Amino acid sequence: FHPEGQPLETWLSNMCNNLTGEVSELWDAARHGTLRLPCDKSIDLTCVEEELADIIIRALDMSKRLDIDIQYAVETKHAYNITRPFKHGKLN
Repeated sequence: FHPEGQPLETWLSNMCNNLTGEVSELWDAARHGTLRLPCDKSIDLTCVEEELADIIIRALDMSKRLDIDIQYAVETKHAYNITRPFKHGKLN
């Protein structure tokens, strides 16, 4: 995922597009009712398992390249989120 000599901004743009693509693949599986069916690869995962794994792999790779302590970021964000009201206090 890390082409040599590619500027960070270009790499990040491409990675964000790839991450969006993985989310779109998950959404497509939901729309087509195939979340719990085997995915298109020859591995033993359902579509929901495979696409969520791809999303996490890409996010973890991005955090490593950007030198982010992702465990700290997730723990800090989660601690904040649990203090927020359901749906941020919105009714809909």
